[in-house]
Amino acid sequence: MKKVLTLSLCVVVYYLLSSFPNSDAQVLSTPGVISTADELKRLNQLTQINDSETHRLLSHFYNSEYADVNRPYTPYAVVNIAARESTAMEKQFKDDAHAARAMAILWHIKHDDKYMLKAIEIIRGWSAKFEGFNVTKGHKRQAYLEAAWVTPVWISAADAIAMGGKNKAWTNTDEEMFKHFILKLQNYFEKAYRDNNWGASATLAQIATAVYLNDSKLYQQQLKKFNYYLKTLTNSDGSMNADYLSDPWHPQYTLIAMIQVAEIAFNQGDDLYGTTFGKETLPRLALVLEHMASLFLGERPNPDGLKKGNYKGAHNNKQGYQIAYNHYFNKRQMKREQLPLFAKLVDKWAVNETSPLFMKWDRITHDQTVTSAHEEKP
Repeated sequence: MKKVLTLSLCVVVYYLLSSFPNSDAQVLSTPGVISTADELKRLNQLTQINDSETHRLLSHFYNSEYADVNRPYTPYAVVNIAARESTAMEKQFKDDAHAARAMAILWHIKHDDKYMLKAIEIIRGWSAKFEGFNVTKGHKRQAYLEAAWVTPVWISAADAIAMGGKNKAWTNTDEEMFKHFILKLQNYFEKAYRDNNWGASATLAQIATAVYLNDSKLYQQQLKKFNYYLKTLTNSDGSMNADYLSDPWHPQYTLIAMIQVAEIAFNQGDDLYGTTFGKETLPRLALVLEHMASLFLGERPNPDGLKKGNYKGAHNNKQGYQIAYNHYFNKRQMKREQLPLFAKLVDKWAVNETSPLFMKWDRITHDQTVTSAHEEKP
């Protein structure tokens, strides 16, 4: 009888303990999707900088259609999308996400609540209305990729507005609606894992979701996904696999996604930027950036077998490189001679409007580089 009671007590204790959260689970910090709270607070300092490049970037941003507080937005219940082309609905969906994020950034730059309220209005409208995608042309899996691309933009907008729950204008109702919105998108992008730019984009969408929803298990899975894709899709000489010979833009989708994943992870205290394999003396991501910079600058000819396009200058309508520059040269304090071509690339990078597929405006959000880099250049 005593043995039966002891066993029963052990079972009860086990279930009681298992009902409590795992004390070892990582608590994820928000804001932390591409920008931390401190980085968002520093945005206001940009208006006080007497630097021509900073003024040029801000002027371009202010004049962008996304930064117009009176810009109309149109949420849809079902968004029609098509493979290899952009439908009007798809463009609206992406543009509204970028507009919400632009409003959030403007709120932090100008400290004017009208931008914050506009961002909430756009996010609220889409969160309440969106149900899913309809693929009108091509395979249904196109929806998986579209969701992977747009989700981090929406999340980074809400992340910068909610401020970890400290913004009273962002209500509990807004928060719950937005979470359901993201989970609807997750039903698509969680199926996008493939050994090419799709997989990297899915990893970015998932890690952004994990941080925002404080899902430490999902977050840890994405750290492993990053290492898998970095090892699978790149080589120790810095060249890339999968899309490398197809054209000069698809490999950049992989690279941009990896940079943004690494930044989100770094904001949580995990250093994916420093990942090495085998006997590599420099981080693999840095090796890839240096190799790709040699192609973009024309220092290296197009790889044999390139099917279409030209690598030289192909980075000029893309984003993300300022984030990596900021990490390696400012945060990590690597010497410029360790990555001379990548340093040269970003020094000369006068990008304005970029692809709508990933988070924009890293020349502004990570702009401690613009001033410090300009002042410290030899």
